[in-house]
Amino acid sequence: FGRQKGHTELYRGAEYVVESGGAEVSCALRGKMRLACEPGGALPVVGDRVRFRSEPGGGARGVRGLVSEVLPRRSILARVDPSHRSGCRVMGANMDRCVLVFAAREPAFNARLLDRMLVAAECGSMEPVICLNKIDIADERAALERALRPYRAMGYRVIFSSAVTGEGTLELADLLAKAASIFAGPSGTGKTSLISRVQPGLELAIGEVSARTGKGKHTTTHFELHRMAAGGYLGDTPGFREFGIWGVSKGALASFFRDFAPYRGECRFASCSHSHEPECAVKEAVASGAVSRERYESYLLIYESVPDA
Repeated sequence: FGRQKGHTELYRGAEYVVESGGAEVSCALRGKMRLACEPGGALPVVGDRVRFRSEPGGGARGVRGLVSEVLPRRSILARVDPSHRSGCRVMGANMDRCVLVFAAREPAFNARLLDRMLVAAECGSMEPVICLNKIDIADERAALERALRPYRAMGYRVIFSSAVTGEGTLELADLLAKAASIFAGPSGTGKTSLISRVQPGLELAIGEVSARTGKGKHTTTHFELHRMAAGGYLGDTPGFREFGIWGVSKGALASFFRDFAPYRGECRFASCSHSHEPECAVKEAVASGAVSRERYESYLLIYESVPDA
């Protein structure tokens, strides 16, 4: 898929752009597919591979094809659908990596949200990359370096960037070349500005941060996939203000915390939740400073929000 126009929940009115044989085809969903889909179902998203049939002469609104099937996905980035809490919203599929874009300021860096998104990316089989944008207006860069030090120690790639000065953009461009990647993060963190800097020539709408709330305003209103000049694809997604974990149970959550890995199997109880049990190796690691207390507190908050199974 190249682009998904409209809001993901407006199934009947959504339009899609499918790349086929080097050409772009404007498509709609086949009638039976629209009627069968439930919230969180296999509706097409950015990066999907689909089956479609051409409509000779084109149909209403210039639609020239009908999508009939979404092919199996090798990776996804998904979150709880805020409109349908029992379902999920898939933000992208079949991507090699997910670049999690946060701001050094305006809006303030949110480590709790970062931890949730890291779980979602790893659960969905995407390689997470942490990008801290707007570093040119950071109040205390040294403090941000310290905050992200545990993530570097866990093996996550961390990039400090600025769409204004260009810092980090060459590193990002090199990372994105010849791969399929998706940018995701809260509203107002500068995802679209970064994409425009990494891939000049794209005419993308750029928003700002609300002076009243300190949070980003939604500017990107649909999901879009761009072909990179150096090869590969880059997906841009709308920002958000909340991110609910989907598809992870309490029993599986710890496996997506890399810093817990050295202590796996070392707890007194094989089914240890790392929350209240005695002789828990993870809690001992937190007490000794081997595991960040902030990360452990994030784990506990997520643990309370996900289902038992």
